[in-house]
Amino acid sequence: MRIPSSLEPWATRVTLPGSGRQLFCYDAGPRDAPAMMLVHGLGDEADTWRRVVAPLSQRFRVVAPDLPGFGRSPLPRHVRLRPPFLAAVLLELAAHLGLRETALVGSSLGALLCQVMALSRPELVSRLVLVDGGLLAMNRFNPALLLMLIPGIGERRYRGFASDLEAAWLSLFPYYANLGALPQEQRDFLRERVAERVTSTSQMRAYFSSFRGLVTWMALAGRRAGRRASASGIPTMFIWGEQDHILPLAEGTSAHLQHRGSRLAVIPGAGHLPHQETPERFLEAVAEAMARGPAAASAPTP
Repeated sequence: MRIPSSLEPWATRVTLPGSGRQLFCYDAGPRDAPAMMLVHGLGDEADTWRRVVAPLSQRFRVVAPDLPGFGRSPLPRHVRLRPPFLAAVLLELAAHLGLRETALVGSSLGALLCQVMALSRPELVSRLVLVDGGLLAMNRFNPALLLMLIPGIGERRYRGFASDLEAAWLSLFPYYANLGALPQEQRDFLRERVAERVTSTSQMRAYFSSFRGLVTWMALAGRRAGRRASASGIPTMFIWGEQDHILPLAEGTSAHLQHRGSRLAVIPGAGHLPHQETPERFLEAVAEAMARGPAAASAPTP
């Protein structure tokens, strides 16, 4: 899997001493700067942050891993990729790299994982920035995605993309407000990357293991975890694309209103991945989230 040239200087592979698991990640910025971990979503990889790592690294030590089984991180054998497992791996990575008082920034599933990490080790977390996702926003799933839960049917559809790469490319459109408006370089990258994903057996296995593990865990423990997270007291900002078709803005607004003391920044012209689609506005919202002081009731981006 090709590493974007803009991220090459920070690419590294880490072997976690406790578990022996291997992870690929980007580790950018001064080692003595405040720490920030960027956690990607389902079916994605650390490259999702490619347009924001460099500017963030001017102020922070930025660590952006590929989750186990995604991108360039190997798929663990005989392990269901449920949220508690993925969160534990990320916490082990943070400990290995010596991260303390870390701002956790998560996209979609990554937002939920950041909250699970914070529930487990709140003393390690300085801020939460939840991008189009989170425990209280992921109780209802897109019906088309739910079809992917059915064993056999989901895999058949996924494999079908491998023989129809144009369909695989078109499957990305719901994740953006206007995918066609992205710079040609970005569109070319995404076309290349989705082709790599759908032709990878290990990526397919990771996708279904984590998706099915997520839905099962949410049904059993998600609501309770969401209530705990909403009362945690950790400064929290929700960042939401105004035109998110995967998790609509109404879900983000509801999660924000249930989360005591949180703030909400709405990004016009963005879908489910505002850090890719409108990086400048996204960075403004992150800067607001990192500002000191008590959280306001709501702080939408103009």
